[in-house]
Amino acid sequence: MSERVLPLRGIAVFEAAARSSSFHAAAHELNLTPSAVSHQIRLLEEVLGVQLFDRVGRGVTLTPAGAEYARSVRQSIRRLRLATSDIKARGNKGGALDVVRIETPPSLAHCWLLPLLPDLIAQHPGIDIRMNAQGSHLQGDRLPWPPLVDAPADVQIVYGGHDLWEDRASPLLSEVFQPFCAPALLKQYPLNSPNQLLEHTLIISTQTAVSWEEWLNLQGIDLYENSVGTIQLDPSHLAIEAAVKGMGVILENSVLVRREFSVGSLVSPFPHFSVPGLSYWIVTPSRTRVRSAVEAVVEWLRVKAADESVR
Repeated sequence: MSERVLPLRGIAVFEAAARSSSFHAAAHELNLTPSAVSHQIRLLEEVLGVQLFDRVGRGVTLTPAGAEYARSVRQSIRRLRLATSDIKARGNKGGALDVVRIETPPSLAHCWLLPLLPDLIAQHPGIDIRMNAQGSHLQGDRLPWPPLVDAPADVQIVYGGHDLWEDRASPLLSEVFQPFCAPALLKQYPLNSPNQLLEHTLIISTQTAVSWEEWLNLQGIDLYENSVGTIQLDPSHLAIEAAVKGMGVILENSVLVRREFSVGSLVSPFPHFSVPGLSYWIVTPSRTRVRSAVEAVVEWLRVKAADESVR
């Protein structure tokens, strides 16, 4: 097969058949006959030199090679759809629309960025914002991860310490950790000293930079020498929602609880016992030229972060 020629028709038929596990369903979707679908699959198998489907009774199943190829084809089609959607959106807006993709840790997206997005859209109506909040399942939802292959980000918000990001990113937000709980819980069971936390249910999130054990140790309390009830909830925004519902006390960073704290659905029983955590940083992956729309989004993020620091 020439490197410049792809069997696009066969690939399109293969993707439909692989998705539905049926030549008949693919034929109906593509307005073809089942024999035409079977013919296209055979031609593609000849080009590739592998068998893509096993014929089982009246149906089909992907072979191991077919399953691997289907994953690659699916990713490529998703990229094509994104590119097509972007160009179509620009055409509908008379060419004025500029797409900016933001990649961010899930909890930061849910708790901080998403509530602020209406302001970004209002200030920059000519920018089409695409936000992807997809973290690493292995490293935790707020640790750094590589850019997505099928939708490279124009702006990445990453999480970590100065040793990791200082030379490759610009600082955005710094966090401090302290306990938070619902005001009703505090009225029912007052907290006058950190020792009284042991009488409450502690909500644990494994992905926070500071653990309950570390925070309590700083107050001279050994968590594991005492019997205390705990609930583990990940990612952080689930733990925050549980705390708002009065299920227990969370140890969380100031950035993620800003909305709940500002409206009074969470309060801090020990505001003077805060512990510094890590930071969020902005990365703009290298391009030949940074677009003005990207610069506008980065500047907006910095302004919102500056507003956060003076609260």
